Amino acid sequence: MIFNFYKPTVNYGSWADRLSSTWTFLLLLILALLTVWRHYRGPNFICKTPPEFPRHWNDFTDESCWLSRQIKTSELYGQGSSSDSVDILEVMDIKDSANEDGTRTLYQWLPLILFLQALLFLLPDVILRICESSFGFGCQKLTKMIQDYRQYSADDRKYFAIEIGSYLHQEFSGRLLRVLPFGILTVLLAFVKLLFFVNAATQLIILEGYLSPQNVTSYGHYVFESIINTNYSTIAYSPVFPREVLCNSKFILLSNVQSYMFQCLVPVNEFNEQICFFVWIWLLVVCIAAGTSGIFFLVKSLLPMVRQRYIKKYLSMSNISVTSAEVSSFSGTTIGQDGVMVLKMIGDISSDILVKDIVIQIWNIHKTGSASGGQHVTNLTPAASPEMIAMEKTGV
Repeated sequence: MIFNFYKPTVNYGSWADRLSSTWTFLLLLILALLTVWRHYRGPNFICKTPPEFPRHWNDFTDESCWLSRQIKTSELYGQGSSSDSVDILEVMDIKDSANEDGTRTLYQWLPLILFLQALLFLLPDVILRICESSFGFGCQKLTKMIQDYRQYSADDRKYFAIEIGSYLHQEFSGRLLRVLPFGILTVLLAFVKLLFFVNAATQLIILEGYLSPQNVTSYGHYVFESIINTNYSTIAYSPVFPREVLCNSKFILLSNVQSYMFQCLVPVNEFNEQICFFVWIWLLVVCIAAGTSGIFFLVKSLLPMVRQRYIKKYLSMSNISVTSAEVSSFSGTTIGQDGVMVLKMIGDISSDILVKDIVIQIWNIHKTGSASGGQHVTNLTPAASPEMIAMEKTGV
């Protein structure tokens, strides 16, 4: 049920679009929940405190350092070497939080960042559904109707195909700029594919700059090269995920303020960086898939022979002899690229037999100029299936 809900409609057969809108969304959502569980379970910070500290003081120190929102880089223990610098976390009040010398920490917000990334991958598909229902051919309604096609009897299937073919011919004939093979649906789907690519590429670029250590141009290339060369010990961690920090904290005891500096380990950042590195790899794959899918989509939309070959295949299945000029006119002006995409959606959801019957019905109307013309078209309305009539009454 949940997978059927997140599947696209018009681009049902596009594996790249499903990879972005369905699988990437679900993956990032799962990673966000997993990160929430890891942060909640702990330990996130392990600070070295004086022996005289009671246990609740130790817990307070760990939690206050974990909740610190600002980080400073210090060379106090590095003796001027940038490679040995130690990060200092300062637990500050609201007045001190405006300090411009530090950098805000983001690893506490990683679950929310992953969740927002997931929503961004779902957004293009939401735009497609809204715009298609407003300007398209009602593909969402067609999807619900076609899913019950296999349950119909043989006669109901035939008349169901006739009804759908007549409806689609009316929609195809009413599209704007019929002189062009593509219409609003093609432009909309191309725009959505562009959004998928731009979304994946933008997130990849931001994550690349977010994770890269100093003097490293590409984080992914740096890690892969170190793994291939088995130089695991030389892999520098990302500066946004420090493993060891110095935490400045203040204790108020009987109106006396005592300041301490603690040496703390951040074991949760090992987990956080591994999650981000996996997301980096996944975004790279999604970016390549979205770009490749967009290029192939443009090529198929602009080349008329691809559209003609698709339509001629179904005409040949019914032993209808047609000339190349007839196929070109039928696939270009009558059906168009928008119609081909709708027919492919129907074939992906149902079967090629239904697509063949629909194409034949549209062909008969194209040749005779009337919905009642053709060898299989008689008494359309009374023969419609009960399920289809019920759907029309309920507005499905």
